[in-house]
Amino acid sequence: MASPHTSSGMQDQKTGDSGTTQTDPTGTKEPAPAGPKKSMLLVVAAVAGVIIVCAIAFILLVQPPAGSHATVPAAKGAHVPETLPLAQSAATAAPPSVTPGTEPMPFSDQEPVDFVLDPGPQTDCGLTCRQLTPAITNTGNQTAHNVCINLVIYNSYGELIFLNDAPSIVQCVGELAENESRSEPIVINADCGFLASGCIGQTLILQTTATSDERTVRFPDQMVAV
Repeated sequence: MASPHTSSGMQDQKTGDSGTTQTDPTGTKEPAPAGPKKSMLLVVAAVAGVIIVCAIAFILLVQPPAGSHATVPAAKGAHVPETLPLAQSAATAAPPSVTPGTEPMPFSDQEPVDFVLDPGPQTDCGLTCRQLTPAITNTGNQTAHNVCINLVIYNSYGELIFLNDAPSIVQCVGELAENESRSEPIVINADCGFLASGCIGQTLILQTTATSDERTVRFPDQMVAV
């Protein structure tokens, strides 16, 4: 009589020809082959690389070089102006139109009217008398009108000394054109009081001013020894 264990073991045996499922004696399943998936990934990576390389090459071919200007082709029959270099275009450009009578004045730091005085030599004509021959020049670029030389004298104490019985001497020379000079002799008699007590032993201060309708200029003081 056959034992039950023997009959069950017989049922668990592999029967390849009968179509029953074959069981691995160890109880583990064999892994599926990975060949097709790996080949597919390699193909996808190669295609992506080719696309990236083509895109970079297209950008390099289409982009203009640095410093150049892209030009747009003109329509057929349209007039295309000639592009000139900067220096040539500036030289051939037409000058701006100026309305007659509105021409801009050239810039100059020169005064329209200005004066320079050469005091000239002093000649003694008495104890308190001096003769001067000053020369005045208009260094401006316009004519000066009604030009006069004004003389005032003070003593060492700052007291005003009358000249020719007046507080000052005014010598007028008329008009002076641009860069014109004129010399006029002037005689100064200082009123220094009794026996010239207001001037003896002092150095008098002579102040000279040039005036005109356009401008007044004061010159450096001159010293007159008595």
